[in-house]
Amino acid sequence: MLAAGSGNVSLRTVSSSRPQLMQSESQQSIAASDDYYSFSSPSSSARSRASGSRLTVARYATPNSHPPTRTPSPSVSRTHLAPLAAGARSEHSLSVPSENRNFATPASRTIRTVDERDNQPSPMSDTTSRREPSDSYAGRPPTPGVDDSPYIHFAISQLTRDEEVAGPRRRSSVTSNDNPLEPLLWDEGLGCFIRSPGPPATPPVRPPQQSSDSIGRAPQSSVDPESFVAVEPPEDSLLYPPLDFVPLVLRTWALVAITLCCLLMIAGISFCNVWSRRHPGLWDYTGLGGSHYFVMQFLPQILGMIITIWTFVIQAALYRIMPFAIMASERPLGYVLQNLPILSRNFLKPDFSHFRHGEPIVGFSLFTMWLSNLSTLPLLSCLFQAKWYLIDGEGTWRWASVVAVGWTLVAIYALLTIGFILLMFRFVRTWSGLMWDPVSLADLISIIQRSNILHDFEQSETLPDVGESLDPRFLRLGYWKLSNRAETFYGIGEVDAPVRTPSLHRKEKNLQMQSHGLSRVSFDLEQHDLAEKEEYYQHLYSPAIRYRWVPWFLRDRFVILWTVIVGALFIAFVLVSFIHDAIKGGFPPRLPTLPSTGAFSSSNFCYSFVPALIGNVFFLAWQPIDVYFRALQPFAALSSPNGARAEQSLLLSYPSCYPLQVTALAILNRHFKVAWISFMSTVSAAIPLLAGGVFIALYHPSEDAIRISALMPAFYALVAFCALYMISFLCIWPRRCRRLPHEVSTLADQMSFLYQSPLLADKILREPRSKADLVTRLVVAPPGDREHSMYGFGIYVGRDGKEHLGIDRFDRPGRADMLITTGCMRRH
Repeated sequence: MLAAGSGNVSLRTVSSSRPQLMQSESQQSIAASDDYYSFSSPSSSARSRASGSRLTVARYATPNSHPPTRTPSPSVSRTHLAPLAAGARSEHSLSVPSENRNFATPASRTIRTVDERDNQPSPMSDTTSRREPSDSYAGRPPTPGVDDSPYIHFAISQLTRDEEVAGPRRRSSVTSNDNPLEPLLWDEGLGCFIRSPGPPATPPVRPPQQSSDSIGRAPQSSVDPESFVAVEPPEDSLLYPPLDFVPLVLRTWALVAITLCCLLMIAGISFCNVWSRRHPGLWDYTGLGGSHYFVMQFLPQILGMIITIWTFVIQAALYRIMPFAIMASERPLGYVLQNLPILSRNFLKPDFSHFRHGEPIVGFSLFTMWLSNLSTLPLLSCLFQAKWYLIDGEGTWRWASVVAVGWTLVAIYALLTIGFILLMFRFVRTWSGLMWDPVSLADLISIIQRSNILHDFEQSETLPDVGESLDPRFLRLGYWKLSNRAETFYGIGEVDAPVRTPSLHRKEKNLQMQSHGLSRVSFDLEQHDLAEKEEYYQHLYSPAIRYRWVPWFLRDRFVILWTVIVGALFIAFVLVSFIHDAIKGGFPPRLPTLPSTGAFSSSNFCYSFVPALIGNVFFLAWQPIDVYFRALQPFAALSSPNGARAEQSLLLSYPSCYPLQVTALAILNRHFKVAWISFMSTVSAAIPLLAGGVFIALYHPSEDAIRISALMPAFYALVAFCALYMISFLCIWPRRCRRLPHEVSTLADQMSFLYQSPLLADKILREPRSKADLVTRLVVAPPGDREHSMYGFGIYVGRDGKEHLGIDRFDRPGRADMLITTGCMRRH
């Protein structure tokens, strides 16, 4: 112990004991360390308690050192602390152990001495807030009549505590339970220091919960004691609209409309089958061409194509909202975020992913749509055939229904009708969890901006598969509140999980940290995995990572392969058709032509069904290409060297637009590649329509033989559409601006480019209550700005102060502009 006597101070021994956490009702507290020193006042403490503050700093008391110190770290400097308000006082203070409470220690006398000098300027004023604690005493001349032993006490205590604490800290990369050495930051609103709200560099280890008696408040298990609690919003409140939005095509009346269309198709085909069997055909055959030929050979496919395109729109809506609807239903499904697609993929092969995620009704409906889209057009093309009938002793050709084909179509449309009816019951008065249709990146930002699962996406933007890096979580979409607050907000979250995103729930802290340059999380370089971090930053700047992903069917070798195959088929088709007038003069069927009692003709069926099937495959094969270019256009626009405005990037909703509507909008936005590809996705439907009705078996009296003839105007149109289809393959080569580090087919894939974006904490985007509100905020120039904000996709500084790859404003005050390396121009 130190002894002060006759002006001589001798150091015999220094006693240091294990820190003990205690609560004291004292209104005076003091703590000093390498980068932390403050004074308190009763008034500020009272204000802190009156405001119901839940965030305070638990300080340690030891018999011989007041206050404790943090371990010096080369990566934590004094500039990491915000200036303290003069006279600020903490809510909690330290006390010595009970056995030492009956006498005043030198440190306690030091506190009293400082408190008695309140009329003097505080050493923690704005001009001195960043000084070392020793600056208040260094160079002070001895004061007559004042005992200097308390200051020596304090200095030696700090030295011994530094050595005691530094030892175990260097032996472990995780802060021990007894030494909470996280960096502390000043909070003016709370009137005390708090721990850094940024995420730690290493995974945090939750200390064992202290009893409420020892710390004076309810025990907490994490740095941020608040957690997400699911709540129901107030009824009939404009601030909290009901979460029952369903896209237009999934509403009851729209599903009733398409169900009626299917029932009309069933009724019409059934009538034709029955009438054709009981009567001599349906209609007189008037020759190749004419109105009768059009009605029998082309109109059925046109009606079927309308239903097919309608199902494409329904599929897009289902894929778009089902992940949100599943989370809103609060079912224990842990892989919805990373495994359930949000882009249509039910074209050439069926998609059973919804069966695996607890949605058998949706899965069955999608299967019936796939079956009908693949088979109905070819079958409708051969539904009617010309048959020879004897009527009143005279023979005549009449159109008849092919019974076998007709009942097959009835069965397929019946399954499709059942699927639509099930969808109708699935979405009638449903709780979708949505305020409006999530059709754009801006909509996703508004949903996830206050989520407590964003920490799971750390460094996921450069991974080839985001889903593999995420653990299963039972998520919920709806209204929330924090466990200790009455504020209600909306978004995706995990129930009873910590906030983990303090910058969005502690506005004052976030603003103060940014104002003092504290956006970067402090961490100990000695304890961090530098190799892993260096690899991550290398990936951010690596072209091989940045432009790694493109759909398999649009990789370079596949694009070349598709172009060669389609080009070769088209050239062969043209040569075979026009050499020696093979099509115009007709060709032998090489199959039986005489119709059966059910009006089935092998040659007519073959030359109607097979060309229509081939054309339908080409038509369906183009749809994934269209879906890809629609979905990637926002990223292509954001990859412009100068960024893009919100209405041409964040607000783009091409995947949810109707056919031909995409073409018009893309032309207005000068996205000509998307306009043409989307146009071809609809126009290519003419290939199966024409191919299924252009050929028919006819008797040629001059040759006394049956030959397969073609309706030449329809055949010429077919050749023209095939030429457009072939040329369009030259436009699908994706440029660098459409290549990404990984795919964007799930919510998790897109969230990986947003999890650290400052857009999530942007006041302009904070909690919009309608789609019109969101669009207005993004389109109108921010207050004080003459120009509209520009957004980009590149390397930016995230909310944690580190570099990330993703979406943000192209330029922000006080930060360097986003680094975009594509070099593409704004017109794509």
